[in-house]
Amino acid sequence: MRQVRQTRPGGRPHAFAGVLLTGFLGAGASCSSAGDEEQLLRRFFDAISRGDTVTAFGFSVAAFPGGAVSAWEVVEIREETTGPYRIGELLEEERDSVARRDEQFQSLYAFQQANRDDLDRISARRERDPDAAIGGRLGSLAEEWDGYGEERRALVRALSEVQMAIELERRRTRRSLLRDAPVDYLTGEVAQKEVVVRVTEEEAGVRDYLFSLLRYDLVNQYEAEVPSRWIIGAIDALPDSAGEPPPS
Repeated sequence: MRQVRQTRPGGRPHAFAGVLLTGFLGAGASCSSAGDEEQLLRRFFDAISRGDTVTAFGFSVAAFPGGAVSAWEVVEIREETTGPYRIGELLEEERDSVARRDEQFQSLYAFQQANRDDLDRISARRERDPDAAIGGRLGSLAEEWDGYGEERRALVRALSEVQMAIELERRRTRRSLLRDAPVDYLTGEVAQKEVVVRVTEEEAGVRDYLFSLLRYDLVNQYEAEVPSRWIIGAIDALPDSAGEPPPS
């Protein structure tokens, strides 16, 4: 873990909260050198302070959640870690989720066809009185039907979540790579480095943010390395870090 005390004026303050930052980062290389994180953050905050959305779109796939920035400083750079590139795992999870959803739909359809008249009666009762208690055999069918519906919603939600994770991983990968490549078929590792940045905002005062920096160190099907660079993968406000008023 490195400790850094490095204040960077924000230039002309400009509100940039909620803007999705994606796109081209500029020249870079897959190798890491001391100061990579400071250089990336300096460019990022300079773009925010100028209101330069074109440049800012090159540094992150996350939105800066704060307001207008007047100054910032890096207060901690945590140790770099690595993990597997997860796109293959996520795609397999998507295939499994689709199969589970489709299998459940076949069971639901068969149940619906076998009990159509009774289910119509249940629906009619619920339309007249949504809170009406249904007992006996119809009550058991209603409970089973509701169970199918809950299971269906859970399966659809799980599929949606993994699909969103795939799209996020694809966006991060493409922003990190320095040339076009079929990201679904690459393999390798992802380097991550967390940086704590103390930001002075015009409205909120001093607040700490955790910047998660990512670099995708991948190879293609011919084992050739695809050049990459650090990007900002996520920005989160740290709890209990706000409250100090901006310096006068």
